[in-house]
Amino acid sequence: MNIIVIIISFLLEGVVSNFVRLDGYLLPLFTLISLVMICPFVSESSKYYLYAFFSGFAYDLFYTETIIFHAIIFSFMAVIIRRLNTVLSDNFINILITLVLSIVFYRVITYGFLSFIGAVSFEFRALGFSILKSLFLNLIYGMILFLIMTRFLMKRDYRLKSW
Repeated sequence: MNIIVIIISFLLEGVVSNFVRLDGYLLPLFTLISLVMICPFVSESSKYYLYAFFSGFAYDLFYTETIIFHAIIFSFMAVIIRRLNTVLSDNFINILITLVLSIVFYRVITYGFLSFIGAVSFEFRALGFSILKSLFLNLIYGMILFLIMTRFLMKRDYRLKSW
């Protein structure tokens, strides 16, 4: 199920990106959101880090012109998400907190790196605006994905108990 969630999120991010302007008010990060959502369901940390690395590598290949950049960033984000998951329980509010923190960390890291190499000039206002643009759409997607996953798992647990 974890791989399916990542693949659907990855493909949906590409579809939404075709309809939403990159300089508009909605910036999808559905692949990162899927990594937050599957974290409680992956028992082995090494497997989770491999999911993060390969989804970041695919993100690099299909959506950006960088090589290994997002694979490293997503792997680093997986470490942060895993640490947050050990501190916070797996309820709706804590998942939303993890989503917000993940989006903020991702935007700060990528914007910081882009300003470090000189691709953009560093401005707190631009960074804050990109974080806000990312939060709206991705929190809605995270809530929908949380509801779908919990419904699916409740049905799955019910079937397993009834056998």
